[in-house]
Amino acid sequence: MRVKRILILAPTLVGLFLLQSYFWVPTFEDQVKGDPGRLTRYIETSIGDASILNPTLAADSASAAIHTLVFEGLIDRDLDLSFRGRLAEAWEIFEEAYLTVDETQRLPDGSAATADELLRYLERARAAGEPALKLVRRIDLLPGRSSVEQIEVTEPGPERRNPVKRQIAVTVRQPPRIKFTLREVDQDFFTKIDRLLGGYGDRIDPSRFVQAADPIVTRERAAELVPPTEHNPVVLFRLRKGILFHDGHEFDSGDVKFTYEAIMAPENLSPRVPDFEPVKAVEPLGRYAVKITYKRLFEPGFGSWTMGILPEHLLNRDALRAEAIRAGRDPKDFSLRHSQFNRSPIGSGPFQFDAWKTDQFIRLTRFDRYWEGAPNLREFLFRIIPDLLTAEVTFYAGTSDAYGAQPHQVERLRHDPRFQSFSRLGLGYTYIGYNMRRPIFQDVRVRKALGMAINVEEIIDYVLYAQAERTTGPYPKQTEFYDPTVE
Repeated sequence: MRVKRILILAPTLVGLFLLQSYFWVPTFEDQVKGDPGRLTRYIETSIGDASILNPTLAADSASAAIHTLVFEGLIDRDLDLSFRGRLAEAWEIFEEAYLTVDETQRLPDGSAATADELLRYLERARAAGEPALKLVRRIDLLPGRSSVEQIEVTEPGPERRNPVKRQIAVTVRQPPRIKFTLREVDQDFFTKIDRLLGGYGDRIDPSRFVQAADPIVTRERAAELVPPTEHNPVVLFRLRKGILFHDGHEFDSGDVKFTYEAIMAPENLSPRVPDFEPVKAVEPLGRYAVKITYKRLFEPGFGSWTMGILPEHLLNRDALRAEAIRAGRDPKDFSLRHSQFNRSPIGSGPFQFDAWKTDQFIRLTRFDRYWEGAPNLREFLFRIIPDLLTAEVTFYAGTSDAYGAQPHQVERLRHDPRFQSFSRLGLGYTYIGYNMRRPIFQDVRVRKALGMAINVEEIIDYVLYAQAERTTGPYPKQTEFYDPTVE
């Protein structure tokens, strides 16, 4: 009988204990009464810890949340997703385009296509108001040059297995080139020039200017070594003066060049290489200007400069060598990935790094010398809480300041007077990709049928509780690239 009474009373007692413990949970108002500093401390939660606090090396969202506060890019996007200047106060986008001179050809007026004649022909057409040249700011003639280049070729290995790479010497006789400086980038520029010159560009044979022992190499790589035409988009950034890193060192154009080189250095294994591989050169023009030249047309290139800029003076070759020696490591094997900087970063953003306790929290404090003025918040605390339920309870208790509601929670929390709700269109999207290596998916009719069989509206209504919108492609609806007419 005693056991039965215990079994009956135990759940009741536990329930009463849990009920009265509800009133122990401190609200945000209670925390403020006990700690006025809570008003200037922002607490955010994440299900995962950051991996590495270096924007050129990390690729996870938890690290990115810290990067945006500690580091600053040359540009970023405002609330309307339009670009705005940050470390750069202004910029100019234009193009430098090149046309190879081929003296074996003739111009439309019958004259030989020598360098001087081609230049004169183009200048006359420009002076006459030729539409193909309306964007041209100036035309220059660049001299030819000869050089011996080392290029890498891949050949079949023994028994045509395991391809072997080797270096071969190639003699390049670069003929003179016409350089056009355009006021803006024009992807159709050479199509117009070719019409003006009667198909001149299509008749240029690059292999005439390249000599190699292997004729196949000459034929296949000639256009790469001596391109008949070349688009070089250019971004000229004007940098703000007086911006400081958190250690007091002033930011300048050398830091921009260093950040690019750090990304492209093979030993650093940066996941950002695809964004910056199209860059041909980063050229500082004094301390407060930098010229970015691209190898080819690359529309996403400008947006890549939202990348947080690293402090060169802390991470250059000499600094890494000194750090390696202090750590008892071989400087030859010590790269940016091994630097302690990745655990205690120094940037130029509104908050500076204070502490990181793995899988618990990252704490940032206000940078009072921030170029745009010190933030109102004194502290930013990034708490790692892997369990979603715990993160939700933490939010209700007032020990975190924001909570990303799940679709099924939105309506309930939106009408809860204790909270303010904010809603916006996300930048991500969900899609189904088909493995085209499988024969069944190679038929476009199959892919169309599968797409038509998916009831997207029901998924939105019943799985996502109407907290989603149909989209026509990968571009966010807020951007100029979104096309609502796609079906």
